[in-house]
Amino acid sequence: MKKKILRTIIVGAVIIALGAWLFKLLNAPKNTKSFTLKDIQFEYAGPLFQGSNPAQYVAKIDLKEILGSDYKAGIKIKNAVLKNATVECMDPSSFQDINALVVSFASDNPDLSMQELAVINPIKGKLKSVQLKPSKEANVTDYFAEKQVYVILDASFLKDVNANVTLKGSFEFELKY
Repeated sequence: MKKKILRTIIVGAVIIALGAWLFKLLNAPKNTKSFTLKDIQFEYAGPLFQGSNPAQYVAKIDLKEILGSDYKAGIKIKNAVLKNATVECMDPSSFQDINALVVSFASDNPDLSMQELAVINPIKGKLKSVQLKPSKEANVTDYFAEKQVYVILDASFLKDVNANVTLKGSFEFELKY
């Protein structure tokens, strides 16, 4: 009798697990697209002080433009993650006074808190361009449902700098829809 009850429980659990797996499989995003915010310019107006100095860029989110011919009315991004982040120093010509960078997303939507996407710390040497390390936990899916997002690049300066600084970034996202 106990064996029969145990067998019934096991069979029921297997059926539920298979059903959940099949449901997940059927609802999985069908398409993937790479989307890059290219050559975003960040202006830091001097004087700049030692430590954290943020600059921002307002990025318009237009799924029709992003998805192109794949766009259909009502389509939603089901998963969005940052895959690659590159920042280069335009003026001055190297990161001589900057030792760390953090890129984040923010929104006017009060339900979305600022999301840190990538970081590099420390920046070694007097490099012209650096590759930031994307966060494995950062998921920006909800930001792609907004009309616009704020791309924030926080530069950590080693010392006070009495000059303007210009950085340029490119950020590649993998979108599933």
